[in-house]
Amino acid sequence: MKWGSRAESGFTLLEVMVAMALFVMAVTVFSMTYLNTLMAIEGTRGDQALEQDMAAIRRQALLLSDIEDVEAGGDLVTGEHGLARWKIEYEPTEVADLFLVTLSVELDPVDKENGATEAEETFYLTRPTWSEPLEREELRARTREKLLDRQLNLSR
Repeated sequence: MKWGSRAESGFTLLEVMVAMALFVMAVTVFSMTYLNTLMAIEGTRGDQALEQDMAAIRRQALLLSDIEDVEAGGDLVTGEHGLARWKIEYEPTEVADLFLVTLSVELDPVDKENGATEAEETFYLTRPTWSEPLEREELRARTREKLLDRQLNLSR
């Protein structure tokens, strides 16, 4: 065998070190991706429980047609978050029987280590029983006038 030639084939130390570095980087990236996916799934589960409880509270609150009962608020035992206290604030809009409603909820958790969770939703709601008859007629008259004005302006 000669001293200057390589009779045996193989990887040099530098090639092995580069391959190991690439492998470690790939494992790190894949591990981080996997952990982020698990965290996203867990976050979705928590949000789903809150959404389900909020839907139950909203349904219970909106079943009430009497305005005094709605203004009084109420309590409801939820599936995931324990006792929920809700209240509704509403304000009339420029459209007859249409109200801007804000549902405020305070959820007491089953385990007392976590603090109470507060949630708020704002939406529009049609409730003819909440309107005053005189105000309703005034709003309808104004709406009729606006529509007639638009029709007259379009026909010109």
